[in-house]
Amino acid sequence: MLKLKAQIDESVNYIRTHTAVVPELAIILGTGLGALANQVRNKLEIPYEDIPHFPSSTLETHAGTLVLGNIGDKNVVIMNGRLHYYEGYSMQEITYPVRVMKALGAGTLIISNAAGSMNPFIETGDIVIITDHINLMGDNPLRGVNDDNLGPRYPDMYNTYDPNLIQLAYGTAMDENIKAHKGVLVAVAGPNLETPAEYRFLRLIGADVVSMSTVPEAIVAVHSAMKVLGFCCITDKCTPEALKQSNIQEIIQIAEETEPKLTKLVSEVIRQM
Repeated sequence: MLKLKAQIDESVNYIRTHTAVVPELAIILGTGLGALANQVRNKLEIPYEDIPHFPSSTLETHAGTLVLGNIGDKNVVIMNGRLHYYEGYSMQEITYPVRVMKALGAGTLIISNAAGSMNPFIETGDIVIITDHINLMGDNPLRGVNDDNLGPRYPDMYNTYDPNLIQLAYGTAMDENIKAHKGVLVAVAGPNLETPAEYRFLRLIGADVVSMSTVPEAIVAVHSAMKVLGFCCITDKCTPEALKQSNIQEIIQIAEETEPKLTKLVSEVIRQM
């Protein structure tokens, strides 16, 4: 882990040769939030592959650039394209960018993802503000020797998702007439979608929505003493009673149709933070 700290320093030093911006907020642009990068003023974009030790996204729908600049009066650093466990990366590689964004100065992390809903009251096209999570990915990014300079050996995951930020997001959604719910996220490894029996099980253990990301980044953010706010863009309905064969193109279309709502909500939340 001491090697990890040295790698983080190398990444930060490289970024600092391009900008002196000290970000307050770190943002991971998952599905449904990609357009937020267009709202950044004084924008600097650095391809992941140019940053020492940074992994690169393998997905065509993820840009793979680190963006620094301003949204409103806030300095931000944005991952325009996230990394997934199912791409073959380790948990440590997936969460390495969170470490770097923290080292750049960010104290709050905003994350978004695409998710399926097992909750009969949460429909496709809705937005879910994450209140808690269940990790069923079979791994943990904190596994291994701990470096106390980066965070504690046994971080407490109580209130992983900051209650004040949750309330701000929910109140903002109501003010903006955006349909939003509060809910529990369960994370699975992927890349396959779940079976009907698995959806029933996930609902039974208390999850409202299921995704293949977000939880590793949230764990490392808490380990790094960052506040976390998470959003799900609901792209498919996974209640066993209404389950049908998934259509990936339809899921992508729903995400694109939901994107303006989620972008508007997150932009307004940032303005009020």
